[in-house]
Amino acid sequence: MRHSRRPGANSRQRGLTLVEVMVAMTIGIILLLALGTLFANSTRVFKVNDDFARMQENGTYALNAIGSDLRQAGFYGHIASFDVKMPVAIAVTGDCAAGWATNVAQPLSGFHGVTPSAAHTALTCINASNFIDGAAGRPSFILIVRGATGGAVPSAALAAGSLYVQSDPTTGILFRGDQYAALATPPRRTVLGGGEAPIYPYQARAYYLRPCSRPTGSGGTVCLATDDGNQPIPTLVRQELVDVAGTTTMAERAVAEGIEAVRIVYGVDNDGNGTPDRYMEAPTEIQFTQVVTARVSVLVRSPKPTNGYNDDSRDYDLNGDGVAELNCTDDGLPCNYHRHVFTQSFQVRNIAQRLALP
Repeated sequence: MRHSRRPGANSRQRGLTLVEVMVAMTIGIILLLALGTLFANSTRVFKVNDDFARMQENGTYALNAIGSDLRQAGFYGHIASFDVKMPVAIAVTGDCAAGWATNVAQPLSGFHGVTPSAAHTALTCINASNFIDGAAGRPSFILIVRGATGGAVPSAALAAGSLYVQSDPTTGILFRGDQYAALATPPRRTVLGGGEAPIYPYQARAYYLRPCSRPTGSGGTVCLATDDGNQPIPTLVRQELVDVAGTTTMAERAVAEGIEAVRIVYGVDNDGNGTPDRYMEAPTEIQFTQVVTARVSVLVRSPKPTNGYNDDSRDYDLNGDGVAELNCTDDGLPCNYHRHVFTQSFQVRNIAQRLALP
Protein backbone atom coordinates (compact mmCIF):
# COMPACT_ATOMS: atom_id res chain seq x y z
CA MET A 1 0.00 0.00 0.00
CA ARG A 2 1.16 3.48 -0.68
CA HIS A 3 1.26 5.99 2.15
CA SER A 4 0.77 9.52 1.13
CA ARG A 5 2.49 12.38 3.01
CA ARG A 6 0.67 15.46 3.97
CA PRO A 7 1.67 18.23 1.74
CA GLY A 8 3.70 21.03 3.31
CA ALA A 9 5.16 18.93 6.19
CA ASN A 10 8.77 19.49 5.10
CA SER A 11 8.16 23.09 4.27
CA ARG A 12 7.59 23.88 7.98
CA GLN A 13 10.93 22.28 9.11
CA ARG A 14 13.73 24.75 8.57
CA GLY A 15 17.00 25.82 10.41
CA LEU A 16 17.99 29.09 12.11
CA THR A 17 18.65 32.10 10.04
CA LEU A 18 22.06 33.81 10.12
CA VAL A 19 20.62 36.69 12.14
CA GLU A 20 19.24 34.31 14.75
CA VAL A 21 22.59 32.50 15.03
CA MET A 22 24.45 35.78 15.50
CA VAL A 23 21.99 36.96 18.17
CA ALA A 24 22.33 33.66 20.02
CA MET A 25 26.13 33.81 19.84
CA THR A 26 26.13 37.41 21.09
CA ILE A 27 23.95 36.48 24.08
CA GLY A 28 26.18 33.49 24.81
CA ILE A 29 29.34 35.59 24.65
CA ILE A 30 27.82 38.18 27.00
CA LEU A 31 26.87 35.45 29.47
CA LEU A 32 30.34 33.91 29.26
CA LEU A 33 31.99 37.28 29.80
CA ALA A 34 29.75 37.94 32.80
CA LEU A 35 30.54 34.54 34.27
CA GLY A 36 34.26 35.01 33.59
CA THR A 37 34.25 38.44 35.23
CA LEU A 38 32.37 37.07 38.23
CA PHE A 39 34.84 34.20 38.56
CA ALA A 40 37.84 36.51 38.21
CA ASN A 41 36.46 38.93 40.81
CA SER A 42 35.66 36.06 43.17
CA THR A 43 39.18 34.70 42.74
CA ARG A 44 40.68 38.13 43.34
CA VAL A 45 38.57 38.71 46.46
CA PHE A 46 39.46 35.23 47.74
CA LYS A 47 43.18 35.92 47.22
CA VAL A 48 43.01 39.28 49.00
CA ASN A 49 41.08 37.76 51.90
CA ASP A 50 43.55 34.87 52.06
CA ASP A 51 46.48 37.30 52.00
CA PHE A 52 45.04 39.29 54.89
CA ALA A 53 44.29 36.11 56.83
CA ARG A 54 47.90 34.98 56.35
CA MET A 55 49.18 38.41 57.38
CA GLN A 56 47.00 38.27 60.49
CA GLU A 57 48.33 34.82 61.37
CA ASN A 58 51.98 35.74 60.80
CA GLY A 59 51.73 39.05 62.63
CA THR A 60 49.90 37.50 65.58
CA TYR A 61 52.35 34.63 65.84
CA ALA A 62 55.37 36.95 65.65
CA LEU A 63 53.99 39.13 68.45
CA ASN A 64 53.07 36.10 70.55
CA ALA A 65 56.59 34.64 70.22
CA ILE A 66 58.34 37.90 71.11
CA GLY A 67 55.82 38.76 73.82
CA SER A 68 56.11 35.37 75.51
CA ASP A 69 59.88 35.74 75.79
CA LEU A 70 59.63 39.34 77.01
CA ARG A 71 57.27 38.26 79.78
CA GLN A 72 59.66 35.49 80.82
CA ALA A 73 62.87 37.54 80.54
CA GLY A 74 64.72 37.33 83.84
CA PHE A 75 62.62 34.53 85.29
CA TYR A 76 64.95 32.15 87.13
CA GLY A 77 62.56 30.34 89.41
CA HIS A 78 62.00 31.34 93.06
CA ILE A 79 64.98 33.68 93.31
CA ALA A 80 64.23 37.35 93.90
CA SER A 81 67.36 38.60 92.10
CA PHE A 82 69.58 37.72 89.14
CA ASP A 83 72.15 36.01 91.37
CA VAL A 84 72.36 32.76 89.40
CA LYS A 85 75.70 30.94 89.34
CA MET A 86 77.20 28.07 87.33
CA PRO A 87 78.63 25.42 89.66
CA VAL A 88 80.23 23.74 86.62
CA ALA A 89 81.46 25.49 83.46
CA ILE A 90 79.08 25.22 80.50
CA ALA A 91 80.33 25.10 76.91
CA VAL A 92 77.95 26.17 74.13
CA THR A 93 78.86 25.24 70.55
CA GLY A 94 78.50 28.20 68.20
CA ASP A 95 77.86 30.60 71.08
CA CYS A 96 77.07 34.13 69.89
CA ALA A 97 80.01 35.47 71.93
CA ALA A 98 82.11 34.32 74.88
CA GLY A 99 79.62 33.42 77.62
CA TRP A 100 76.78 35.10 75.73
CA ALA A 101 74.24 32.31 76.18
CA THR A 102 74.81 32.02 79.93
CA ASN A 103 74.89 35.75 80.77
CA VAL A 104 71.92 35.54 83.15
CA ALA A 105 72.80 38.91 84.73
CA GLN A 106 71.57 40.61 81.51
CA PRO A 107 68.11 39.13 80.88
CA LEU A 108 67.24 41.75 78.25
CA SER A 109 69.33 43.65 75.72
CA GLY A 110 69.48 44.42 72.03
CA PHE A 111 70.73 46.50 69.12
CA HIS A 112 69.02 49.09 66.95
CA GLY A 113 69.98 50.14 63.42
CA VAL A 114 73.01 47.86 62.99
CA THR A 115 74.44 46.72 59.65
CA PRO A 116 74.84 43.01 58.78
CA SER A 117 78.59 43.17 59.40
CA ALA A 118 78.07 44.91 62.74
CA ALA A 119 75.44 42.33 63.68
CA HIS A 120 77.89 39.51 62.94
CA THR A 121 80.62 41.27 64.91
CA ALA A 122 78.34 41.72 67.92
CA LEU A 123 76.86 38.21 67.69
CA THR A 124 79.06 35.83 65.70
CA CYS A 125 76.24 33.26 65.54
CA ILE A 126 74.43 35.57 63.08
CA ASN A 127 75.51 35.15 59.47
CA ALA A 128 75.72 38.57 57.78
CA SER A 129 73.93 37.16 54.71
CA ASN A 130 71.00 36.19 56.95
CA PHE A 131 70.52 39.66 58.41
CA ILE A 132 68.31 42.31 56.82
CA ASP A 133 70.07 45.64 56.42
CA GLY A 134 67.33 48.12 57.24
CA ALA A 135 66.74 51.29 55.25
CA ALA A 136 66.18 54.72 56.76
CA GLY A 137 62.55 54.04 57.59
CA ARG A 138 63.02 50.48 58.83
CA PRO A 139 66.27 50.21 60.77
CA SER A 140 67.38 46.70 61.62
CA PHE A 141 66.97 45.31 65.11
CA ILE A 142 68.20 42.56 67.43
CA LEU A 143 66.28 41.65 70.56
CA ILE A 144 68.05 39.48 73.14
CA VAL A 145 66.08 37.76 75.91
CA ARG A 146 67.23 35.28 78.54
CA GLY A 147 65.15 33.45 81.09
CA ALA A 148 63.49 30.19 82.06
CA THR A 149 60.13 28.87 80.95
CA GLY A 150 57.29 28.53 83.42
CA GLY A 151 56.98 24.73 83.20
CA ALA A 152 58.99 22.78 85.77
CA VAL A 153 60.79 19.58 84.68
CA PRO A 154 61.45 16.60 87.01
CA SER A 155 65.13 15.84 87.53
CA ALA A 156 64.67 12.37 86.04
CA ALA A 157 63.58 13.91 82.71
CA LEU A 158 66.47 16.35 82.15
CA ALA A 159 67.92 16.34 78.62
CA ALA A 160 71.71 16.02 78.52
CA GLY A 161 72.46 19.00 76.26
CA SER A 162 69.77 21.40 77.50
CA LEU A 163 70.27 24.10 80.14
CA TYR A 164 68.21 24.42 83.31
CA VAL A 165 67.76 26.76 86.28
CA GLN A 166 67.07 25.78 89.88
CA SER A 167 66.71 28.32 92.68
CA ASP A 168 65.45 29.15 96.13
CA PRO A 169 64.55 32.69 97.27
CA THR A 170 68.23 33.65 97.73
CA THR A 171 70.39 31.73 95.24
CA GLY A 172 70.09 29.98 91.90
CA ILE A 173 72.19 27.69 89.74
CA LEU A 174 72.46 27.23 85.98
CA PHE A 175 73.53 23.80 84.72
CA ARG A 176 73.39 21.32 81.86
CA GLY A 177 71.06 18.40 82.16
CA ASP A 178 73.94 15.90 82.28
CA GLN A 179 75.65 17.86 85.10
CA TYR A 180 72.85 17.69 87.65
CA ALA A 181 73.38 14.12 88.85
CA ALA A 182 76.93 14.91 90.01
CA LEU A 183 75.95 18.02 91.97
CA ALA A 184 75.78 17.89 95.74
CA THR A 185 73.32 19.77 97.96
CA PRO A 186 74.37 22.55 97.87
CA PRO A 187 74.88 23.78 95.13
CA ARG A 188 71.56 22.04 94.44
CA ARG A 189 68.76 24.20 95.77
CA THR A 190 66.01 22.96 98.06
CA VAL A 191 62.64 24.19 99.24
CA LEU A 192 61.34 24.35 102.81
CA GLY A 193 61.56 20.85 104.28
CA GLY A 194 64.59 19.87 102.24
CA GLY A 195 62.81 18.79 99.08
CA GLU A 196 64.22 19.39 95.60
CA ALA A 197 63.52 22.91 94.32
CA PRO A 198 61.69 23.11 90.97
CA ILE A 199 63.85 22.91 87.85
CA TYR A 200 62.98 25.07 84.84
CA PRO A 201 64.33 24.89 81.25
CA TYR A 202 66.57 27.89 80.50
CA GLN A 203 66.67 29.67 77.14
CA ALA A 204 68.74 32.46 75.57
CA ARG A 205 67.38 33.90 72.32
CA ALA A 206 68.24 36.64 69.84
CA TYR A 207 65.47 37.81 67.47
CA TYR A 208 66.20 39.51 64.13
CA LEU A 209 65.01 39.57 60.50
CA ARG A 210 66.33 37.27 57.78
CA PRO A 211 65.89 38.16 54.07
CA CYS A 212 64.47 34.75 53.09
CA SER A 213 62.23 32.04 54.49
CA ARG A 214 63.92 28.89 53.16
CA PRO A 215 67.65 29.41 52.62
CA THR A 216 69.37 27.16 50.12
CA GLY A 217 72.98 28.37 50.26
CA SER A 218 75.70 26.49 52.16
CA GLY A 219 73.61 23.41 52.74
CA GLY A 220 70.38 25.24 53.50
CA THR A 221 71.74 27.74 56.01
CA VAL A 222 72.46 30.94 54.03
CA CYS A 223 69.96 33.13 52.16
CA LEU A 224 70.37 33.66 48.41
CA ALA A 225 68.58 36.02 46.00
CA THR A 226 67.06 32.98 44.27
CA ASP A 227 65.42 31.57 47.41
CA ASP A 228 61.65 31.21 47.85
CA GLY A 229 61.02 30.88 44.12
CA ASN A 230 63.15 33.93 43.22
CA GLN A 231 60.97 36.05 45.53
CA PRO A 232 62.72 35.95 48.93
CA ILE A 233 60.27 36.28 51.83
CA PRO A 234 61.56 38.37 54.77
CA THR A 235 61.25 36.25 57.90
CA LEU A 236 61.47 36.79 61.64
CA VAL A 237 64.01 34.33 63.03
CA ARG A 238 65.85 33.76 66.28
CA GLN A 239 69.05 32.21 67.50
CA GLU A 240 68.30 29.83 70.36
CA LEU A 241 69.82 27.08 72.47
CA VAL A 242 69.14 23.56 71.23
CA ASP A 243 70.21 20.09 72.29
CA VAL A 244 71.87 18.27 69.38
CA ALA A 245 72.72 14.69 70.40
CA GLY A 246 73.68 15.81 73.89
CA THR A 247 75.61 18.89 72.72
CA THR A 248 74.44 22.37 73.71
CA THR A 249 74.54 24.59 70.64
CA MET A 250 73.08 27.76 69.12
CA ALA A 251 70.83 27.34 66.08
CA GLU A 252 68.85 29.67 63.83
CA ARG A 253 65.11 28.95 63.78
CA ALA A 254 62.40 30.61 61.67
CA VAL A 255 59.49 32.15 63.61
CA ALA A 256 57.14 33.90 61.14
CA GLU A 257 57.19 34.66 57.41
CA GLY A 258 56.48 37.97 55.74
CA ILE A 259 57.82 40.21 58.54
CA GLU A 260 59.43 43.15 56.76
CA ALA A 261 60.22 45.42 59.70
CA VAL A 262 60.19 45.37 63.49
CA ARG A 263 60.48 48.36 65.78
CA ILE A 264 60.54 48.14 69.56
CA VAL A 265 60.07 51.07 71.92
CA TYR A 266 61.24 50.28 75.45
CA GLY A 267 59.76 51.76 78.62
CA VAL A 268 62.55 52.49 81.11
CA ASP A 269 61.93 52.82 84.85
CA ASN A 270 64.33 55.41 86.26
CA ASP A 271 63.04 55.65 89.83
CA GLY A 272 62.55 51.96 90.64
CA ASN A 273 58.77 51.89 91.10
CA GLY A 274 58.14 49.29 88.40
CA THR A 275 56.49 51.67 85.92
CA PRO A 276 58.13 53.35 82.88
CA ASP A 277 59.32 56.94 83.15
CA ARG A 278 60.61 57.34 79.59
CA TYR A 279 60.50 55.51 76.27
CA MET A 280 63.36 54.92 73.86
CA GLU A 281 64.36 52.67 70.95
CA ALA A 282 68.01 52.20 71.85
CA PRO A 283 68.62 51.83 75.60
CA THR A 284 72.14 51.34 76.91
CA GLU A 285 73.12 48.08 78.58
CA ILE A 286 72.49 49.68 81.99
CA GLN A 287 69.12 51.04 80.87
CA PHE A 288 68.10 47.58 79.61
CA THR A 289 68.23 46.39 83.24
CA GLN A 290 65.52 49.02 83.92
CA VAL A 291 63.21 48.18 81.00
CA VAL A 292 59.76 47.29 82.36
CA THR A 293 57.62 47.46 79.20
CA ALA A 294 58.15 47.04 75.47
CA ARG A 295 55.93 48.22 72.62
CA VAL A 296 56.52 45.94 69.64
CA SER A 297 55.36 46.82 66.11
CA VAL A 298 55.72 44.47 63.15
CA LEU A 299 55.15 45.32 59.49
CA VAL A 300 53.76 42.24 57.76
CA ARG A 301 53.40 41.80 54.01
CA SER A 302 51.28 39.39 52.01
CA PRO A 303 52.89 36.06 51.02
CA LYS A 304 52.67 36.75 47.28
CA PRO A 305 52.58 39.91 45.13
CA THR A 306 49.26 41.07 43.69
CA ASN A 307 49.13 41.98 40.00
CA GLY A 308 47.96 45.53 39.43
CA TYR A 309 48.27 46.54 43.09
CA ASN A 310 50.50 49.44 44.16
CA ASP A 311 51.21 50.08 47.84
CA ASP A 312 53.06 53.33 47.16
CA SER A 313 50.11 55.45 48.35
CA ARG A 314 50.31 54.05 51.90
CA ASP A 315 52.73 55.09 54.63
CA TYR A 316 53.31 53.13 57.84
CA ASP A 317 53.95 54.30 61.39
CA LEU A 318 55.99 51.72 63.32
CA ASN A 319 57.04 53.56 66.47
CA GLY A 320 53.71 55.01 67.52
CA ASP A 321 54.69 58.67 67.33
CA GLY A 322 51.93 59.49 64.84
CA VAL A 323 54.43 60.16 62.05
CA ALA A 324 54.54 57.60 59.23
CA GLU A 325 58.17 56.81 58.52
CA LEU A 326 57.99 53.90 56.07
CA ASN A 327 56.89 53.84 52.42
CA CYS A 328 57.63 51.06 49.92
CA THR A 329 59.11 53.39 47.29
CA ASP A 330 61.17 55.49 49.71
CA ASP A 331 62.56 52.45 51.53
CA GLY A 332 63.33 50.18 48.59
CA LEU A 333 60.52 47.66 49.14
CA PRO A 334 58.49 46.02 46.35
CA CYS A 335 55.20 47.91 46.08
CA ASN A 336 52.98 45.10 44.73
CA TYR A 337 52.35 43.55 48.17
CA HIS A 338 49.59 44.19 50.69
CA ARG A 339 50.89 45.29 54.09
CA HIS A 340 49.64 45.83 57.62
CA VAL A 341 51.15 46.97 60.94
CA PHE A 342 50.41 44.98 64.10
CA THR A 343 51.32 46.45 67.48
CA GLN A 344 51.21 45.15 71.03
CA SER A 345 52.70 46.21 74.36
CA PHE A 346 54.18 43.76 76.85
CA GLN A 347 55.28 44.03 80.46
CA VAL A 348 58.77 42.79 81.25
CA ARG A 349 57.33 41.70 84.56
CA ASN A 350 60.31 39.99 86.16
CA ILE A 351 62.46 43.12 85.82
CA ALA A 352 59.53 45.35 86.83
CA GLN A 353 58.79 43.31 89.95
CA ARG A 354 62.43 43.26 91.05
CA LEU A 355 62.75 47.02 90.59
CA ALA A 356 59.60 47.57 92.65
CA LEU A 357 60.85 45.45 95.57
CA PRO A 358 61.53 47.51 98.72
